[in-house]
Amino acid sequence: MSQSPPNTTLRSFHDDEDGLEAIQVVMIVAIAAIVMIAVMTIGQEVFDWLKEKWNQLKGEDIG
Repeated sequence: MSQSPPNTTLRSFHDDEDGLEAIQVVMIVAIAAIVMIAVMTIGQEVFDWLKEKWNQLKGEDIG
């Protein structure tokens, strides 16, 4: 049993319909992870800023 070069194996995986779906899933998960990290990093600051602006619009500070 001979082994095919890694490049050939990767190319056949990429050209395969199941391979394409797997790559798309990995890309979606990677993008979602980046978005979640960004939200976790600045999310509370954005929430506090929006709350402050909302209170200014209402004309009262209920803090």
